[in-house]
Amino acid sequence: MSIPLSGNIQVTPLPDILEQLQISKATGTLTVRGKDIVKTIHFKGGQIIFAASTDVKDRLGEILVGCCKLSRENLEHALQLSKKSAGLKKLGVILVENGLVTPKDLFTGLKTQVKDIIFSLFLWNEGAYRFEEHLPPDIIQLQINMQELIAEVIRRIQREK
Repeated sequence: MSIPLSGNIQVTPLPDILEQLQISKATGTLTVRGKDIVKTIHFKGGQIIFAASTDVKDRLGEILVGCCKLSRENLEHALQLSKKSAGLKKLGVILVENGLVTPKDLFTGLKTQVKDIIFSLFLWNEGAYRFEEHLPPDIIQLQINMQELIAEVIRRIQREK
């Protein structure tokens, strides 16, 4: 890999990091830390397979409510069920098992969540990053087309201006 495995996105911009991880067919986790938020992008064979965030706005339930696939009341109900399961069941499983969303809507919500997390990172002006060659064992593996993602990010940034 020709970029450092850790550094600052002010010095090594996020597009360069993502491109290098794709070219090198990296498998592992890229963690980017901002002031109070940590976002991770998971790669397998250079392809983005998932992303996560500590930002409340990036939570799956919030994404599904924002996409009108889930009501606020049903989200609250599912979160209560999640607490009762003591974290043994992921929110997505609870939503589908209880008929609150369809599997297709869950899948669409997960892809939207991943894209939104990555898009938000392109708006960061500073942050420390680190790439580690490991993946969490229970990760959901989505396939995100990198070229389509970058094109979408560019369109969204232009709309924001």
